[in-house]
Order: sequence, then C-alpha cells, then structure tokens
Amino acid sequence: MKIVVAFSSPKRSFNTVELAARHAKAMNAELVLLRIIPDPEKVGVVAQLISSERPADTAQKQIDEVVARLKEQGINASGLVKIGEVAKGIMTTAEELKGDLLYVGTTNIAKRPMFLMKRDPIVRYLVDHCSISLCLVRRDFPSEESKSGSESS
Repeated sequence: MKIVVAFSSPKRSFNTVELAARHAKAMNAELVLLRIIPDPEKVGVVAQLISSERPADTAQKQIDEVVARLKEQGINASGLVKIGEVAKGIMTTAEELKGDLLYVGTTNIAKRPMFLMKRDPIVRYLVDHCSISLCLVRRDFPSEESKSGSESS
C-alpha cells in the first residue's frame, strides 16, 4: 500500500502527516510526502519578478526533515517536491506514484461559522476529480504546549 500526503509546511501539515504516519505504520505502507509549489509564471508578474530557487529548496529541506523523523519511527517514508499547478499537480502525481490513498489537510470549521468559511479550491478540486481515495484531515493547529514538544523532536 502507498499513502501520499499533500504537504504544505511542517506546521500546517503536522496533523495530516501524523495521522497518515500512524496509518502507514499500522499497515506497513509506504508514505510519500508531496509538495507542489505554484509555478511563478502561472501566478503572476510579481511572483515572476521575485521568484528564485529558494521556495523549492526550502520545501525540499522541510520535507527531508520530516521524512528523517518518520524514518526514525520505522516508517518507510520519502518526499517529493514539484513545481506546477497545485491541485492538479497533487492529483496527477499521486496517480503517477500509484498511490492507494491521498491524505489532504482541510480548514478547520470549528473556529468559524459555516457562512464565513471560504471554500478551499484545492480540496474541492481533489474531491471532484481525484481517482484515488481521499482522507481529509482537519487542520487544527496544536496548542502551544504540543507545538513546542513536536518541534523539539
């Protein structure tokens, strides 16, 4: 079994990665962290002007650190960074990797009334188009106590 996790950053993806890691460990599955960075040429002129290799380098460094932590826990983990259209890139890469399950973080509805919520276009696209099973994980940020404990590990 192969589990793919749509990764955005260690902090934002913490709960999603932790849940997917527990699942991967229980199922003796391979876990792939996937980060798609928006293509500056598709985002706009300002993004093109300020673009550099730094976003991809930073993303790869973050993924490498999380993968190392997962491997220390005995999980068969790897990471991948690509540049392109985020929603479509997540879907097509997960399919190319022959993923069995795609974990994606979602916004937390508990802190906002429904009528104030913005739609998450990436999640909406994946729900509507992805051919593999999705596991949507609410992105509740850990409390300050658990954040300091998780960052030090």
